[in-house]
Amino acid sequence: MNASVNRKADKSANPKGYQAVLNRISEAQTECGNGVRMLPVVRYERKLWFFDERLKQLRNIWNPHDFINLNDFEIEYFRQEVI
Repeated sequence: MNASVNRKADKSANPKGYQAVLNRISEAQTECGNGVRMLPVVRYERKLWFFDERLKQLRNIWNPHDFINLNDFEIEYFRQEVI
């Protein structure tokens, strides 16, 4: 169990992993066209997060159970930080 936790931590701390994730997200958006769209991605505390404005949350792209609830001020901030 410890090894898998360490592996997850390594992914979120790996800058090369960020670019691979961003590339895959861009490919998915291109493939989906006008249909389903991906949530915007922001970088916060050295991690990539999905910015879900509707639920007022940031959700870790590697672990959706890792989330941060946002207040109205924070939502405005993250609207401007979308990658």
